[in-house]
Parts: sequence; C-alpha cells; structure tokens
Amino acid sequence: MRKLIIAIVLLFGAGDGLAQTTLATELATLLGWIAGEFDNRQQVVRGENFLLESAPEASGAPDLLFPVFAQVEAPALGANVIYLQWPIGSPEGRLQRQRIWTFAVDEQRNALVMDFFTLRDPDRWRDAHLKSNTALRDITREDLIPYPAACRLPFRRHADVFIGEIPRGECRIISQQTRTDMTINARVVIARDQIWYQESGVRQDGSVVFKVPVSGSYQFKRR
Repeated sequence: MRKLIIAIVLLFGAGDGLAQTTLATELATLLGWIAGEFDNRQQVVRGENFLLESAPEASGAPDLLFPVFAQVEAPALGANVIYLQWPIGSPEGRLQRQRIWTFAVDEQRNALVMDFFTLRDPDRWRDAHLKSNTALRDITREDLIPYPAACRLPFRRHADVFIGEIPRGECRIISQQTRTDMTINARVVIARDQIWYQESGVRQDGSVVFKVPVSGSYQFKRR
C-alpha cells in the first residue's frame, strides 16, 4: 500500500510544502475537489491506465463515462452530501450508476470518512443536479439502501491527493439482487481535477463477483 501511495502522489503532483490544516478545513477542500463534471475520455481514447504495466485488452477496457458529482442539501443525511450519476457514452447516456456519498470528520481515526448508499428508486432522483442543490432536500434514509458501518472509507490526505479505501476484508454484504455473500473492496483517489475509482466484490472462495472497471481504475479528469 505504501508503494501505491507514493506512486499516486508522484502522478498527481506532490505540492510545495502544505501547511498543517484541521480536518474540517480538509473536508471543505475534499468536497470542493469532488464537485463537478468529469470524464475518462483520455483514458479510453489513448488506452491509458496508470499503475498497470500495459493498457488493458479490449475486453477489459473501461466504459467511457461522464460522471457528475454535485454537493446537495439533504438534511436527513447530514451536512456534507454528494449526489453522483455516471452516464455511459455521452453526458446524456444511460446511467451506469447513481449513488449518494456522505462525508464527516472522524477525529478518533484522524480521517475524513465516507459512507455510500444506493437509491431504492433511482429514476425518482435522476438529474437531481440539474434541478437545484435542494432537489434532494426531502430525501430520507428510507429512500436509500445503506452499507454496513464496516464499509465506510476513511480518507487521508497525502500531499495533493486524498486517498480513501475500505479496510481490506472488513466490508461484507449480501447482494440485494443475487443474494451472494461477498466482500466489497473500494479505493477512491481525489485530486483537484481528477478522481480515480475502483471497486470489486469477491466471494469467500476468492472468486470475483464484479470488478469496476474490469482492469485498473477509472481515471476521471475534470471537464
């Protein structure tokens, strides 16, 4: 993991001696870096996939995505809520996913922590970011499918990137769709104008239920 962090920091840029900041200040920075519209066009067109020795085979190439991350008001979910949707192929394409991410300060862990949720009725909230930042004001926890507390991602800043990762082996769920018992792994890297994302589900015998993307990480750049 240490080698991975060093590699990521070198790729994103190491900064010029950052001053000590509070976790609350870091949270504001993190939210500001997440919010916006992104795509992985360069990754798809050029076949780039950093941290891999070579570009993936065609069968493992990532989808072309145009993610939107919007900070919204959702009082029932806390003060720091991100709504996201990821269209495939174009900004108007069908959605690969919709999620809610919530963030908070965890002084005990000296980290920022993220909880993530799926939506019980995704169509109801589609394009919420286009309506206003209050479009999710009435959403409640009953509208969401939560993940266990063990699936929370602690984020810590390393130079000019925040790295969040579910502690290995701790997030176990049963899939709502397939009733499969699996462990969820996820890593998210957030910089000022880039977001990298990867996620997988693995059975106890080590077989892979899903892997997003199939090879490497999605590497989104701000549009």
